[in-house]
Amino acid sequence: MRAVFSAVLFHVALLLPAVSHAGQDLRLDQLPEAVRATVDREVKGGQITDIEQDQEGGKLIFEVEFTFEGKEYELDVGADGALLERRLD
Repeated sequence: MRAVFSAVLFHVALLLPAVSHAGQDLRLDQLPEAVRATVDREVKGGQITDIEQDQEGGKLIFEVEFTFEGKEYELDVGADGALLERRLD
């Protein structure tokens, strides 16, 4: 029984870093100029609710959540300002 409990704890400990991983929160004025230009163009008058800087596939990305006309959206923008993805949340 003790061995099973230890094995379960070991596997939970391995999963925790993946589950708790979160990007660094940012403000709009902290975004690089190229990223800010893309966000301004894509949000088009919507209300930004969250901005995070994160790593995805070894590359720096910026995740921007916003609402527009009652719908929630999320943008993924590369460090160079390239729009990687825009999706309805």
